[in-house]
Amino acid sequence: MLVFKAIRNILIGFGIANLSLLIFILIAGFNGWTQMDMGLLRTQVIGSMAYGAFCGIVSLVFESERLSVFTKTSIQFFGFVTGYGIFGYSLGWFHSLENMLLMYTIYIAIYMIIWLCIYFFQKRLADELNKGIR
Repeated sequence: MLVFKAIRNILIGFGIANLSLLIFILIAGFNGWTQMDMGLLRTQVIGSMAYGAFCGIVSLVFESERLSVFTKTSIQFFGFVTGYGIFGYSLGWFHSLENMLLMYTIYIAIYMIIWLCIYFFQKRLADELNKGIR
């Protein structure tokens, strides 16, 4: 069963990675960057998909019933951030230390926003289920 969940998470990671890359390409096109080396594009697509698969695997930590939500979230967060640094450096996503710090700040802010949305959604769902039980 864990293998199927891993494959599911990897495929979801592929989709999110490619959606992110599409957004980047659209923004680059609107800013006048109309040509790209196919070798570079191929490397970025494969690298983004590999990072998406990595994130899917790291997210399997939430399948554990022995760890607290805080521990699971901490493992996922630090796994994502570490992977982002490794993949980002090797794929050339950071051009300077300042750029890297800015990208990390944006990454962490997006992570926090998504986490808060999921948290409040789950909290509201639990409240509704508790109301139904009473």
